[in-house]
Amino acid sequence: MEEDNTGSHIRRSTRQQLKQQQRQQLELQQQQLAEEEEEEEQQIQLQQQKQKQLDQNQRTTKNQETPEYHDLKEEDFERLMEEMQIDKNDDGDDGSSDEYIFSDESDDYDDYDNINNNNNGNNKIGGPILSDEPEEDDYDEDYNFKDALKGASNFRVRNRREKISKNSRSYYKRKMMRADNRELDPEVRSNLSQANEAFVRKDLQVAQQLYLEVIKKDPKNFSAYKALGEISKAQGQLNECCNYWLLAANIHPWDTEFWGQVAQLSAELGHIDQAVYCYGRAITPDIAKSCEFILQRAILYQERKQYGKALDGFQKVRQLYPKDSNIIKYLASVYSEQKRLNDAINLYMKVLDSNIHPERESNELYPKFDWAELNILLELHLQNHSWRMGLNVLKLASRWIQNRSQETWWDENEDLEFDSRQRFEVISTLSSQDQIDLAENKPFDLPIDIRFKLGCLRLGLQQKDVAVQHFDYLLEEQDVSDLHFEAGKLLEEHGHYEDALKFLSKASEDEEFTISLELVQLLAKCYFEVGDYHESKQAYETLLQHDPDNLDFKLSLAENLYYLGDSAGAQSLIRQVRQSKPKVHHKNGASIEEEEEEEEEEEDLNLDTAQSGNIRSLIPNEFKVHGKRKLTEQEKEEIENNAKRKVLEKFGRMERLQESIDSGDRIAIGAWLQLASQLIEIFTNVKSFFPRDKNRTFNGIVRYRRRKDMGLDEKLARAYNLLEGIVQDEHYTRHTLTNKTEYRGLSYDQWFDIFAQYAVLISRYENNIDYADEIVDIALAVNVFIQDKRKETILRALKLAFGVRRNRVVDSLFIYLRHFLNLNQFSPFIYKLFMCCYGSGIEYWEQFASYNHQKYFLRQLKSYDSCYTGKNVSGMAHITTDLSGFKLGPHHLDLIYVYGNLLGGNKSYVSSLFYLNRAYKQYNQDPMLCLILGLGHLHRSMQRLSANRHIQLLQGISYILEYKKLRQLNATIYELQEIEYNLGRLFHTLGLFTLAVRHYEQVLAMKDDIVNSSKDNNDNYEYDMSWEAAYNLSLIYNIDGNPKLAKEIIDKYLTIV
Repeated sequence: MEEDNTGSHIRRSTRQQLKQQQRQQLELQQQQLAEEEEEEEQQIQLQQQKQKQLDQNQRTTKNQETPEYHDLKEEDFERLMEEMQIDKNDDGDDGSSDEYIFSDESDDYDDYDNINNNNNGNNKIGGPILSDEPEEDDYDEDYNFKDALKGASNFRVRNRREKISKNSRSYYKRKMMRADNRELDPEVRSNLSQANEAFVRKDLQVAQQLYLEVIKKDPKNFSAYKALGEISKAQGQLNECCNYWLLAANIHPWDTEFWGQVAQLSAELGHIDQAVYCYGRAITPDIAKSCEFILQRAILYQERKQYGKALDGFQKVRQLYPKDSNIIKYLASVYSEQKRLNDAINLYMKVLDSNIHPERESNELYPKFDWAELNILLELHLQNHSWRMGLNVLKLASRWIQNRSQETWWDENEDLEFDSRQRFEVISTLSSQDQIDLAENKPFDLPIDIRFKLGCLRLGLQQKDVAVQHFDYLLEEQDVSDLHFEAGKLLEEHGHYEDALKFLSKASEDEEFTISLELVQLLAKCYFEVGDYHESKQAYETLLQHDPDNLDFKLSLAENLYYLGDSAGAQSLIRQVRQSKPKVHHKNGASIEEEEEEEEEEEDLNLDTAQSGNIRSLIPNEFKVHGKRKLTEQEKEEIENNAKRKVLEKFGRMERLQESIDSGDRIAIGAWLQLASQLIEIFTNVKSFFPRDKNRTFNGIVRYRRRKDMGLDEKLARAYNLLEGIVQDEHYTRHTLTNKTEYRGLSYDQWFDIFAQYAVLISRYENNIDYADEIVDIALAVNVFIQDKRKETILRALKLAFGVRRNRVVDSLFIYLRHFLNLNQFSPFIYKLFMCCYGSGIEYWEQFASYNHQKYFLRQLKSYDSCYTGKNVSGMAHITTDLSGFKLGPHHLDLIYVYGNLLGGNKSYVSSLFYLNRAYKQYNQDPMLCLILGLGHLHRSMQRLSANRHIQLLQGISYILEYKKLRQLNATIYELQEIEYNLGRLFHTLGLFTLAVRHYEQVLAMKDDIVNSSKDNNDNYEYDMSWEAAYNLSLIYNIDGNPKLAKEIIDKYLTIV
């Protein structure tokens, strides 16, 4: 008992001590709470004073209407975005950040805990401190002692905030409850109520103003932003609606359906980046619920050319819906845009294989394969140019779909199994009656789309007749004008113009293609190729009404008018084309880099234009400049074939005009020149034709792509593009585009003929010699031309001819004559050409008799003497000609003749006569040699230091009379006139005017005979000495005092009527 009393006494004393401690602690806490409450009340009063002062300042400074949404500036947008804290990288599922939400619990103070947590523990005395019996003051687990103390002391209980992670299940739920249940300012509540009432009664202007007032007071009011979006939508301002809704969505980030709605509207408005961001916020970890959003975002990624992310999205959707054929179509479209046609084909082939062999075990599920899937698969084969493989797939799949896979007896080179008539003829020849009965009851007809694809495949295999048989089925169908157009277009590309007209004409009957300019252009071209110039003319006139500045249309119309006989109209159009078309200039490959820079500048300009024209959105589209993707071999081949087809088409038109050009038709020449200029421009754009080393052997067109050094900005942009899934292929390897013998379907001989004939026609019919000379310069820079000596000789001959016509004596004549003289050493023809190139006049005489020419021909003369005698001669030229097969004479008449004239032209008559007399010993029957000898003695006799003037004059006259005698043998009317003129000029020089007049009158008397002879023989009588004779005769009459007779001579022979 004493022990029990002792224990009871201890417990009572312990309780008393605890109660005493509690009272002291309570008094201390009440004092602290009172002090805190006073501080809080002071802070609240201070904030109220500041708010009143701020409101007063706003009322005094802003006495204008509240600006509407479209009046807000960029700074206001940025402020709103900062308040909403929009982060493009925030997908709503990041658990790293923490948020505060309101709660009834607080962790600012420690809870009052039990003093002894172990009820079974013992004290030092050895007994339990507290008994196991329940007491009245035991604490509840959820009891908050601090809040109880504050409530008991009549203090306001504060609503504390606690941290919880986004990963918590209740995070968004509690955050949504907090946002919806938060206490609104009375003024905000009033404006919101009035705005709702105005919106219900459709007073949108008032509602909009009130909602804007609500946003000013409460920037995170979800209802106000959403309602403003509805108002803008009702007013047709979808862009403003989208922006309001985006702000509202950021206030309620947990509302995935609303995010999806904003994303859909953004995509419709073209705000691709904003739509991608919104879909990212709408997508949750639950792929099944977010499947539609993932699909739409993948479609947008595909539009942005971020194919990696697009494929990832489509693959996720495919995992949920493996039997949906649309997902397969999306995947194939991405592969196709990436030029991964083989991957797209393999994808559909797996679908076909899984349907044909369903018994095979596979972890993947595939959709059903039907005609629609076969149509897509065949389209992929057409794009891949795998004609034969596509044909095999078509037959395999169609037989399987029609349940006749066992029909393996058909000829693979024919399509009789799909022909309604010939099919049964083949079936009737089968050996087994069971096979016949079974095959006759099977379906065999193809859908019209598949039939069209079958024709395309046959046309790709160059089986035109079989292809046209399949295309003919289109004519029996209705509402397939698009297939009519495609069939006609394919046939036109392959050069089958008559068959193409059949389908293009059928397509033109449909209203859809009535205004199609592409169809009209194809019809115009086909009509022209088949010779229906009237229909072609009408088509080109229609095209020019829509595009009056198109030079190709004008030129084609001019050709039609020419063939229709409208020369005036054709000439007018050709003149317009010539005035509008720039001339071809030699690029020589040096401007390729400049062209690339110009292209980049144009791209930048286009980007700037696109950005400036973009509708303003809160998340603007980022315009990325995608690097030039490396073309696949198939794309290169397709581009090259297209260019080749255009070149051959133009060349064919030029060939049709050639006959008219040969007859001198100026309209045909003008049309030919315009077509040729286009081909020359195409040819000159190839850098490989203009190498730096012209002596390097031409081995085809090889293009090198050089790697450019990237700056820091380019490296950062490249890294960003890689992160965004934009892969830029590097294509710096070289590739050959053509072979050694042809380019774009034309041999290099044909290209050379185009250049040469173009230069000749330009100089002759347009009298533009300078431009013709530039064209020859371009041709001389082409290595494939100058490595052929024949072509090089022709081009240099053209340069020489143009130099003669332009009177370019110093540069062109000297350079190119020297080239031919060196290339054709001791050639009589070249020496005659040399003499022909120098006309009359002081300029020609100075250049002809130049000291350089004299030295050159003297060295050549010494070289000939060395070859004849077999001895080296001092100062001789280098021998470049092989003379082993020629028999040399003691003297080279033409070489001596040229050198003698050079000396005579420089008034060195003694030296001239010395060399001419050497030739006279062997060639004394040559009339021209006699004439030059006579003139040499004549001029020597008139020099001041002449030894025996009369003897020299007698010798000169004797040589000239010998010239007359030799020239009269078998002489024509032209040669007789020449003799009379030379004799008249001789006596005129000597001052024997009476004798000179007699011979001049003989020359004039022969004029009528020359005219009549030219008419009879259809000759051109430009060789007529009557003009010179009449002029000299008029001078004699004037000197003799007979101006009247001189005037009669001038009026009759020297006046142009």
